[in-house]
Amino acid sequence: MLLGPALRLAEWIVSVLPASAAYRLADMAGTIWYRRPARRSLVAANLARVCAATGRATSGPAFERLVRRAFREHARYYLELLRGPSYPLERIGELVTVRDWERHEATLKSGPTVMVGAHLGNFEPMGAYFAAHGIPVLSPIEEIRPRALFEFLRSRRGTGRGVEVVPLSKALRPMIATLRRGGAVGLVADRDLAGDGLPVTFFGHPTTLPEGPAALVVMSDASFLAGCCLRVGPDRFDCVGEPIEVVRSGDRQTDVDALTRAMGAQFERQIARAPEQWWGAFQPIWPDIQPAPQ
Repeated sequence: MLLGPALRLAEWIVSVLPASAAYRLADMAGTIWYRRPARRSLVAANLARVCAATGRATSGPAFERLVRRAFREHARYYLELLRGPSYPLERIGELVTVRDWERHEATLKSGPTVMVGAHLGNFEPMGAYFAAHGIPVLSPIEEIRPRALFEFLRSRRGTGRGVEVVPLSKALRPMIATLRRGGAVGLVADRDLAGDGLPVTFFGHPTTLPEGPAALVVMSDASFLAGCCLRVGPDRFDCVGEPIEVVRSGDRQTDVDALTRAMGAQFERQIARAPEQWWGAFQPIWPDIQPAPQ
């Protein structure tokens, strides 16, 4: 019963602190979190695969620094989730840089668009950026427990402005309706939560990726955009979007499979830019790497 008030108190504290002090607080929390062996082991195993595939060290001091930084970066994500509602819309362009925005804006305003991203950097400030440009977005959110935490995160995702957040289990109809109206849907899709996705090779190892985003594209004739928003400083973000070409073969499943693989390839390129900001690494990604018992 005290979780809700505690979260609101934490939100108020980090919103009134200077950015430098708030981020130092997050870094301290991340350093403490790093000392938990079970979670550290999973993160290290996942990041080792990214590093091996991208020519980085997979052991030794440099790799350990990368893993330690991953914990600080993930703590910064939660800090920014709390600070996000205080980002002023009229100044959001000073906080968020979107490369080639004019082209992406034209796509988003010209018809249905499915946007996908990995658990990378921080996509939350994009909600405010879209709102400032008059672009509403619908986005599913995983239903986590306890319920109070889920409701708190749901109300803050997308800074509460411009993004309609719906529970993942009830998202299909709203997503279809949004796309039929010519709107935009945003999904995070580097984890196959249901475990029944398309078999792919991801950073050189077999796993599965959800086919839902690609299925929505094929069904609605939507544009397909893969994006990421990387942290480049306290309350500063650099966002990049890459269109995924939609080629129709005449066979729906063939097209869905091809688009899902193309989505995975985009995620690999984006994660490779800043693997320490890939907080997907804190969860099981490959079936042969599972978290150790707590």
